[in-house]
Amino acid sequence: MNALRFIGFAVVIVLVIAGLDYFQQDKKHEGTLSVSAYIGTFKARFAAYNEELDAEQLERERKKRWHAGGKPYMPETGDGWVRRAIVDREFTLNAREGPHLATVSAAARPLASNVAVQKVETLAKKMDQISWVYEKGEYTLWLQVQLKKDARSNSLVGSIAQSVAAMDFGGRDYAPFGVIGGVAYFQFAQNEYSVITVDDRAFWAMITATVSNLDAPAGFNIYKGTLGLGQEIRVQLYSDAPAPEVYAFLSQIDYEAMNGLLDKPVPGVANDAASDPESEAELAINMAALRGEFVKLRAELARMRLDNIDGLALVANSLAAQYGLPGDTFDLTANNIQSADDLVQVGYRKGLSDLLLEETQKADADGKNVLGRLVASFSGEQAEDGTQATGAQAGSGSFLGGLKSMFQKGDSAEATPVRVNKGGSGLSSKCSTKAAFKKCTLTGG
Repeated sequence: MNALRFIGFAVVIVLVIAGLDYFQQDKKHEGTLSVSAYIGTFKARFAAYNEELDAEQLERERKKRWHAGGKPYMPETGDGWVRRAIVDREFTLNAREGPHLATVSAAARPLASNVAVQKVETLAKKMDQISWVYEKGEYTLWLQVQLKKDARSNSLVGSIAQSVAAMDFGGRDYAPFGVIGGVAYFQFAQNEYSVITVDDRAFWAMITATVSNLDAPAGFNIYKGTLGLGQEIRVQLYSDAPAPEVYAFLSQIDYEAMNGLLDKPVPGVANDAASDPESEAELAINMAALRGEFVKLRAELARMRLDNIDGLALVANSLAAQYGLPGDTFDLTANNIQSADDLVQVGYRKGLSDLLLEETQKADADGKNVLGRLVASFSGEQAEDGTQATGAQAGSGSFLGGLKSMFQKGDSAEATPVRVNKGGSGLSSKCSTKAAFKKCTLTGG
């Protein structure tokens, strides 16, 4: 008897739960959901649940690859190049006998040499984690791939980092080298006012197991490329090889897999991406200029948030971090100035896709280029007649439209408009003072 009562109670519970679930699903279908259609929703909901599990698994795998670093995506031995680690060669020669010891007295020289050797040993072990050395005959390449986390603007340290990132500290001059795999590369341009530093010469001496000669030309060049914005993959290469050799070598990096390390991959990155040689330098300059604009925009927004920090929110974040919670649990401005980190990422990728689309249209007018189709799909889906969708079409159905929908408020059908003008023009702020705090909002003209 007790078993029958339990079974009956269980049946009632199941029926109540099923009734509530049917009521909720029927509301979503505006009261038109039949019993058979309700049964069909189980399949769709189960599929959605599996997709969510798959997405979570993919994100866990991406984070695992990110923590593993960028070395797996560097070229292996091939095309005449032989790969080795820094520590596989005598790399302390310059530390023991280099020009830095010339100004040290004889009494202090042994200790100074020991300190220099310890310093370079620590550096070599650290750099071996993010780099490989390649040798081919008389030529040497030192390739580094560094992964940089994004500095989130909702934390005090992150806001300061974003603000400082746009400051000009009189950095070196770099000339466009090319767009390889969808990444813009630049070569350090030496001239009377911009020279390779003593530290860079010491790096090269460590790699080549030689002694720096500060009176002679450096004998090597430096190349740099950056993938992403905020969360970035930075590629840097030292080499004494001719430019065509360097270009061919950089083409062997696995850019597609490296792009997959980013939580928001960059459009147009592909191992077989090709640019028009005649306009490649101009494209690299335009890509760098676009990136510079968004770096400045991030810095402007970060400075505005720093100017409007809410004291209680800052204290609450400090306490949260002390007890093991994220240091950006509470908004620094007490929600008076909305963080635009995600919108900046969308805007940057949209601008980049437009640049690459224009380039691929020039290089491949018949539309058969894979990169062209990829970038076109990012900028906007094609209409039914095969033409490029614009306006509401692109905004609603394209990949960009999907990203924009992430930032829409739940009770609104339109996303907050964001306008970015070159050089920072068109940006204005309205401020008011309440109590002891100054509050501002950013608007675009």
